Amino acid sequence: MASDADSFSWGLYKTNQKVLLPFASSPDYISSLNDVIAKFGIDAVIPGSEPEVFKLAHHRNEINAPVIMNDPELMPLMQDKYRATEKIMELGLPVIPTVPLEDYKQLLEKFDFPFIIKPTKGTGGSRGLKLATKEQDILDAIEELPENSGVCIQPYIGDGESEYTVGVLSDKDANVIDSIVMKRKLIGLSLLDSKKVGDKQFTISTGYSQGFFIEEKTISDFCEKLAYQLKSRGPLNIQLRVHKGEIYIFEIHPRFSGTSTMRADVGFNEADVLLRNVLFGEAFSRLNYKNNVAVIRAFEHAIVPIDEML
Repeated sequence: MASDADSFSWGLYKTNQKVLLPFASSPDYISSLNDVIAKFGIDAVIPGSEPEVFKLAHHRNEINAPVIMNDPELMPLMQDKYRATEKIMELGLPVIPTVPLEDYKQLLEKFDFPFIIKPTKGTGGSRGLKLATKEQDILDAIEELPENSGVCIQPYIGDGESEYTVGVLSDKDANVIDSIVMKRKLIGLSLLDSKKVGDKQFTISTGYSQGFFIEEKTISDFCEKLAYQLKSRGPLNIQLRVHKGEIYIFEIHPRFSGTSTMRADVGFNEADVLLRNVLFGEAFSRLNYKNNVAVIRAFEHAIVPIDEML
């Protein structure tokens, strides 16, 4: 069964059972969710959006069904870029320098353009990302934002041809089951912005992943080790770039990814594995999924009679 807070959600009309819930920010969200669990006999809850993940992380024990998600202790890694950077430094991994936007001149002393401007919180789907190719871009961004806006700036590391999204799946006891590597193709739905500086083209991605599922053992081993160090239990998504032989992480999301359905299509079905592991105690080793395939993403529409909409 599927739920959403908006009746104009495509996914609602691809299921036999569907229901509207309040937004996760609503004080009625938890009680409404429990009502749905009771009414439909729900065995487990899988949150899909970041607001729901954050809400359920703090109210997991109030839900009358198992919630398939990662540990609440990991949620700050995707809630706050500074916290994520601190954790990466603590683990001794290469770090992309991150400073408040107003302190951008610190970076100008050490790095060349371009730079990435992004909110420190709530950046799921690449909301608020900007590519700055000159100082005026930064000054314009500062002018547009309120004081103490919580926006940070980072040097642009690597290039659009070396960006990866990696899923690491761990069981309820923090044992790594397997990982899957997508080399992103920044084109179409995946391309947020592209600008030229000198003779080089620089690109940044949206939240829509597409590209190639490939075998990259160095990246797989790196991300699986990180999942082990973080004591991840459940889904973990890592976005990174490779630059001069070093792996630089720029996002850590301990939640199901928008890439999850594409992974499932090649046999890396995170939701199915975790449901069987959490509900029935089933153990898993490496998953037999397809690799060396391209994944091309496009829009799909649904035609729904208005009187059938929730």
